Amino acid sequence: MAKIDNGAGDHLIMLFSPEGAILKGFDHESGLSPHAQDEYKVWQGIYDDVPKDLLSLLDNDAIEQDDVTFCIWRTSNDPKWHKGNVEIPEGESDGSDFLLGCIFDTPEDFAEFAAGYFECSPSLDVVAQIYNNFSITDSPITEEMIHILNPDCDAKEVLQELELSGLRGSLH
Repeated sequence: MAKIDNGAGDHLIMLFSPEGAILKGFDHESGLSPHAQDEYKVWQGIYDDVPKDLLSLLDNDAIEQDDVTFCIWRTSNDPKWHKGNVEIPEGESDGSDFLLGCIFDTPEDFAEFAAGYFECSPSLDVVAQIYNNFSITDSPITEEMIHILNPDCDAKEVLQELELSGLRGSLH
């Protein structure tokens, strides 16, 4: 699992399993948001064609399955990604361009983004360690790494959030 949360109400959750991968995004300003509907509901078509074994990965309270404006998936034997047959009203966006643009291929790209977006200078060494060596069992995110990236945050709170999200941290 991976999660991008911009702190402004938008998020992207990526889940990977032997069956495939599913990405669920939520743009809180999108007209496709369940919160923008007269009757709170998931926009028609978002989840309609998702294979059941992938959709079941979203069945976790921490994932907030109904807070969604787009969903993209791919089965393990499928060569391409899929998106539901969703009619997006003229002038609206499902937020996928914006949120998928938050996925950075390299530690350098993420560090450059973070410097501009968060107005900070994250340690490229720590970012690279997370990118290149991160494995829940081999190299957990530690309290020390969190303090290096953001000395003002509560590392124990971050580790608890990682645990709730399905990722594990370490209090070393």
